[in-house]
Parts: sequence; C-alpha cells; structure tokens
Amino acid sequence: MPRDAPPCGEEGAETACFRGAFRTLVGDPVEGLTLCPEADATDCAVTDGDGQWRLEGLPLEADVALRAEHPDFTPTVFPQTTSMEWYAWFKVAVPPFVLNTHASRLDVTLDPERGHLLFLTWEGLNIDGIDTPNVPDVTAELVDTEGTVFYGDGLGLASASATVTSGSGAGGALNLAPGTARIRLEAPAGACGEQMFHWETEGDGVIPAPIVPGFVTAIDVQCPVD
Repeated sequence: MPRDAPPCGEEGAETACFRGAFRTLVGDPVEGLTLCPEADATDCAVTDGDGQWRLEGLPLEADVALRAEHPDFTPTVFPQTTSMEWYAWFKVAVPPFVLNTHASRLDVTLDPERGHLLFLTWEGLNIDGIDTPNVPDVTAELVDTEGTVFYGDGLGLASASATVTSGSGAGGALNLAPGTARIRLEAPAGACGEQMFHWETEGDGVIPAPIVPGFVTAIDVQCPVD
C-alpha cells in the first residue's frame, strides 16, 4: 500500500473507513474507477490520478460487497468485512481479456445473466501491502453451487488440464447464479479460509462469496487458515 495514500479512520471511530489504490496488471495507476459500498449507492469513491481512493462512513462489524467499475476493466465485487476502523488495500483492476481468455481456454460461453469468481491463494493475508507467497497444489470444490471450476497456469490464466493451483495460486469458477456462491479450498497443509477483513468462512471450510450478474467476485484466501 503506498505510504502517501489518503489517511483513513481514527481509533475508536463509530464507522469504518477503507482506503487504497488500484493498479493495472503492469502496475500503472487506474484513474476514474468508481467504488461503491452497494448497488445504486450514491456515497461512492472515485480513484484519482494516482489510482488512490478513500471510502468513509461504512458500518462497523458488517459484511460489505464493494463494487468497482471502470469502462476499461471488468466490473468487480470485493467482499470485505468492516471489523476494524480502517483498512488499506492494493488491488489490481482486471481487464476484460483475462475473463475472456479463461472462458476461451475452457471452451465455455460466458453467460451475461450470471457472475464469476476469481480466487488467489496466499500463505498469509495482510494489511501492510507486502504480499506473501502464493500457494500451489490447492483444490477447489463448489458447494451447493453450479458452475465451472478452473485453475490458473503460471501466468494465472485458466488451464483446461490443471487439477490444482499452480505457483500463481490462481483459480476460479465461471457462470455462477446470482446470490451467494460457496466454495471450499484445500491445500496440502490443510483447509483454506478467509480472516479478519474478508467475509467469515462458514463451517467445514466453506467460503461464501456474493455473485452479481456481469461482475467478477475477487477473493484472497489463506492456505492453510490459522
């Protein structure tokens, strides 16, 4: 997270404040991206010339599904929880060719009435902007949810032959019905899960994810969860 990102939140505050920065796949800032706390919200944030943004007044101890939209990038949902007064993220805006490449490689037609899920597996989740290594050899299983599960190759693009995550830690599921999808991920060292600033993992290691038609839902997963 850039050190000069807009300041956010105070200890003891009655509402939560998120801040962060959006970058392209090659690290350039994304200007003009709109980030809203819910559908049809008016209290949205817009990224500046450095890709930075700040969103204040969120309810504490609540699950939110932040929606990020920009004409040059795939609309994306980020499920977060406001368990702290502040949180700083670094996020990557996903260009349309990534989702289209996933579908092409899997010989799947993307349904505009459905949404999609992308996950990244990490050794640890953090709030300091320093990434931990991605986790390979993770398996994914949709629970009471229909869709096409896939795993990414070394570049994170779908591989029709892969049966586990590669060193990129990437995977996902396409054409999921609107609502809440549920997915279970298992690493060789144990079950994966989400902690602290993501939606809470349900029983038996099931991870819930909100699905919106025409959007990609992006989640970061710790493997194994502590």
